[in-house]
Amino acid sequence: MSEQNAWAAYMNNTRLTEEIQSAVLRAAKEGEDPALLLVRCARAVSLMTGNPLFAEEIERSMRAVHGHAFGEPALLREELEQTKVRLERIRAAFDVEEDLDLKEEMDQAIRAHTARIARLEQAIGEQEATK
Repeated sequence: MSEQNAWAAYMNNTRLTEEIQSAVLRAAKEGEDPALLLVRCARAVSLMTGNPLFAEEIERSMRAVHGHAFGEPALLREELEQTKVRLERIRAAFDVEEDLDLKEEMDQAIRAHTARIARLEQAIGEQEATK
């Protein structure tokens, strides 16, 4: 990575970190779910350290324990939104792809994402119904 690219990446990460800090502060004042706040803080740490695996591991663990096991729908809603975004990106790529093998793989990913969305929506609905 050139010095100029490294500087641009640093500046972008600094900007993103500041945005996350503002979002975390605002969310804390508004009483947002503490598990979601922790995930956002982990994202900021990852950006500051250049270690995206840290945030990914925190998110995965928080979703597994707090989202699914503890029945906190906020993390599941966030996962649902991220899954929907990925699904739309896959669908857009599918629409312009000409390679049939790649289209088949994308179709499998579309089906998997669609099923995941249905499972998340069901889990969120069940958790909200019991609260």
